[in-house]
Amino acid sequence: MLLQKPLFLCLLVAVAGIMACSKKKNSGDTPPPSPVEEEVLKFELSGVTAGTANVALDSTFTFQVKIISKVPEKGVRVKLNVVTDPAGIPLAQDAIPDVKTGAFNITLKHLKEVKTYKVTITLSSLGNTANISTPQEFLITNKSS
Repeated sequence: MLLQKPLFLCLLVAVAGIMACSKKKNSGDTPPPSPVEEEVLKFELSGVTAGTANVALDSTFTFQVKIISKVPEKGVRVKLNVVTDPAGIPLAQDAIPDVKTGAFNITLKHLKEVKTYKVTITLSSLGNTANISTPQEFLITNKSS
């Protein structure tokens, strides 16, 4: 009899703890949204030849990016990386705003004379972070004197 009261209290606390920790599933719970289905991002470059050396005649150079896949509804983020070749020293460029059109221009700036740069462009969807294009690279040399 002496153990009945403490045993009852322990059992009561254990049941209350289990009930407090269990999660109730409401019918209003919705599963997390799945990623947006999009066509894989593909693009081509106009004004340069990917994978080869190109020539700039002064410290700036403009080329065009054409998205050949369907442009995602929320748009595309453009990542531009310009480094000296072969040393790999970064050359700062202006930020490229997010795009929602199929074609846009990129202007490289601050190209030093008789120096070669490796330029890498990658596109990524703003609506589906898993949708990233295959990067394209080209070399450019400022041949002005």
